[in-house]
Amino acid sequence: MVLSAAVLKFKLDIERIGHILDLDEFKIKEAQEHGKSTLISPKFFNKGVYRVRNVNNGRLENIAVNIDKIAAVTYEGLINELGEGCVDKHLWRDVPEGEPIFFYSLKLENNFVK
Repeated sequence: MVLSAAVLKFKLDIERIGHILDLDEFKIKEAQEHGKSTLISPKFFNKGVYRVRNVNNGRLENIAVNIDKIAAVTYEGLINELGEGCVDKHLWRDVPEGEPIFFYSLKLENNFVK
């Protein structure tokens, strides 16, 4: 399905976004200043637009991000690829053995959200 430019002229109120992504203050500031950020998480999120919740204070921010790219890797796979000295074991503390961790590319969403 291809959307024409006429269909994309509307903007959605940020309060209507149902998907929430928790980010810390550093990631929020990075997204606001640079228009993009990255995220490493043991949780799987689908591609799409998410409203941002600040994990430091629990408040919903007035910004949204678009999860643009997703990659997954297991601890063992990363060790085999890069070597044990290059991998931060702490990233896997909430990940069951053999399960992947997910890497995300985030872009500040300005096209569909007002």
